[in-house]
Amino acid sequence: MSLDLTDRMVDLVNEGFDCAVRLGELPDSSLVSLKLGENRRVCVASPDYLADRGEPDDLGALAHHNCLALGASANQQRGWVFQQDGKVVTIKVSGTMECSDGAVLHEWCLEGRGLAWRSWWEVGADIGAGRLVSVLDAFAAPPIGIHAVFPQRRHLPLRICRYG
Repeated sequence: MSLDLTDRMVDLVNEGFDCAVRLGELPDSSLVSLKLGENRRVCVASPDYLADRGEPDDLGALAHHNCLALGASANQQRGWVFQQDGKVVTIKVSGTMECSDGAVLHEWCLEGRGLAWRSWWEVGADIGAGRLVSVLDAFAAPPIGIHAVFPQRRHLPLRICRYG
């Protein structure tokens, strides 16, 4: 067995992958998918950062904050997704620090270096313990799906089929 933890979009068929996990809407394709759950993202900051810089009260306020974002090299610098006036909007953010690793962004946020847009499963315990504070909750976008995707079912190896 081999486990690849890349963040890039892999071509399951041509690269020989048995399964991948994808977040968000799935484009029409010949892949088989199984919904595993949902991912909710929240905008968070440390109490120290908020004491120093103040809490953003609307999406426009993000322009005046240090936003810790995934770098362009992570192939995910599309912006942070919120909901405003019943519509899903993507806000391009900027700041003094960016990184291609979400775990590093999480640590920077805990250290008080800026706002971060992270998955609930990553920061929920920190929010519960008071190490991070969720902000802009009134603008939270609906959760997105988490899916396991496979090449066409008839080509699935037995080790995958018995779990699906």
